[in-house]
Amino acid sequence: MWKAIIIVCALGNPCVIFQEDPVQYYDSEQKCLEVAFKKHNAILEGFEMYGYLIENSEYWCQKDNSIL
Repeated sequence: MWKAIIIVCALGNPCVIFQEDPVQYYDSEQKCLEVAFKKHNAILEGFEMYGYLIENSEYWCQKDNSIL
């Protein structure tokens, strides 16, 4: 199972790591990446709407073998 991870670094602020809450698990890495991409873009839009300058951002999916 896969879960989405997003990191956003805004200029002058510490980087923030985001996970879905509650954590959602996906059967395939591809499905997880599709969701992570959409959420990443929505988070960036929110940061920019409030005037933050994004220095760096990333998204990926992490495999969790403890979830079947």
